[in-house]
Amino acid sequence: MNEQKQHKWSKEEFAKMMNDKRQSLFNMANEQVEKAVESADNFLTYLNLKSQLDYTVTNTLLVMAQNPNATQLKDISHWREDNKYIRKGQKGIQILEPGEYTRKDGSAGISYNPKFVFDISQLQGKNNHIHSPEYSTKEILSALIYKKDILPEVIEQDTKSFERVYFDPESQKILVKDGLDPKAMINGIIREYCMIEYIDMGATREEASFQAECSAYMISRRYGIGDYNTMFVSSSNEHFFSMNPKEIKQELENISRVTDSVSTNIKYGLYAQQEQTKQKEAGEHER
Repeated sequence: MNEQKQHKWSKEEFAKMMNDKRQSLFNMANEQVEKAVESADNFLTYLNLKSQLDYTVTNTLLVMAQNPNATQLKDISHWREDNKYIRKGQKGIQILEPGEYTRKDGSAGISYNPKFVFDISQLQGKNNHIHSPEYSTKEILSALIYKKDILPEVIEQDTKSFERVYFDPESQKILVKDGLDPKAMINGIIREYCMIEYIDMGATREEASFQAECSAYMISRRYGIGDYNTMFVSSSNEHFFSMNPKEIKQELENISRVTDSVSTNIKYGLYAQQEQTKQKEAGEHER
């Protein structure tokens, strides 16, 4: 019996194959853009995925197109590191993984390579749970204001705004009306820090209202605060109505950028708290 020789890819053939796969995934993401904003339910699904997975806009759209119920994704090798294995017959979700390469002139470039990941729901066994850290209101608030020049201030009465929490450009403070529920207060302060970022980008408060709500909702969900009012998503169709797919994608990128900026500050703030706790415990141990 003559064994069929395995096809050996030339460098050019392999490059073309990878480019075709990349382009196919970019096309899938582009086709998903309009679907992601065509209804309030779809847009909320997109925001939930974006906050849960912390992926790029393109990869979030790819996941939404393939498995909108995904909650935690890893490739096979990373699941194996956790002693977790994929059930037989499960189909992977394709995303685009960024990687650096060196151009002919010696400069660094970024390429995007197709990669398969699998959701936690595709694992063997029953005891597969997402273990998310829990933070107190005090911890989140301290992290929110970490190294911030503009700080929250509790006020008793005010007639400037109907909002219970809002950024006042004149005083350069985030004013918080007294008596708010802790979660409502935290969610409001997050929204206003997002609002400040949009204003710094040249938007008015009215123009940035929807985007600030989107960013704040994702951050609130990412850090397990919860109880965020999702009524704002009902405006999604109106907000994106006159935009073409390219403009929608750019708007999603802008929302992602602000979300990541405020979220990163919280992450650094939480890390600083952990370091302070370690130093305090070490000092007490030395005594």
